[in-house]
Amino acid sequence: MSEQQPKFLTALASLFPVLLLLVIDIFALWLQPQSKAISHLALGVLTAQLICLIVFLKGEICNGQRSRLSLVNMYFAIFWVVWFLLSFWSNYHYILTDFVSVCGLALVLTTWRQPQEEELRDGLLKIAGLIGTLGVICYGIVLFDTENLIQFNPVAQILLGIILANLALVISRNRLQGFIALLMLSAIVLLALNAIFVVANLFYFAQQSAVIFHNEFALLLYFLLHFIIAAILATHIFKQWKLSYNSLIILLFISASLPLWANFAYTL
Repeated sequence: MSEQQPKFLTALASLFPVLLLLVIDIFALWLQPQSKAISHLALGVLTAQLICLIVFLKGEICNGQRSRLSLVNMYFAIFWVVWFLLSFWSNYHYILTDFVSVCGLALVLTTWRQPQEEELRDGLLKIAGLIGTLGVICYGIVLFDTENLIQFNPVAQILLGIILANLALVISRNRLQGFIALLMLSAIVLLALNAIFVVANLFYFAQQSAVIFHNEFALLLYFLLHFIIAAILATHIFKQWKLSYNSLIILLFISASLPLWANFAYTL
């Protein structure tokens, strides 16, 4: 993102990823009629917020970078407000979704307009860390209560969170290049872990005769998308290229769509 990026375009760049995630997440919910109102991507958003929180606490960033990153984080509030309303007014209201949404929204608010005094700011950010951890724990309880763990895959969601956090750093024109490079390497490791996780779960369900494959192409595409993400990341690492906003949006869209392809591929 350019240093002279107009505020309107910066706001639009911050809003678009959140809207993209909401469209995909709500569509995934719509594909599962008569089910509890559970987000397929909430853990990913929480992960992105917690990564940004690490930057706020430990990153050597100037006040300008801190301010811009906190403003980018404010757009995550839209995701949590929409999901709270979806859950609260749903015929299949799920109170844990409310708790996760409240924790996510509280994490946004506690990282907004951070105090200038370092001790006070660090104390507030540590409280934010506790709130975010509580949100992750609540979502973990949701996963234990979910039969189809692949479609709510925690590994894929953490991968999504890393990409989303990277996107937030790019939009806020953050200069922590070493940290960003570490995020890219972590994403490649998570890709491999996610493929292993999905294969292991499908093998288990197949052994129990509890899975019906009805779209082999969707299943093939699910794993093919892993290679596409890996190719994009590997190319940027070996060529020592910085991930641009457009590249990260593509990665975000691919990783967020994984639950959809899993939904199309099989039923339990």
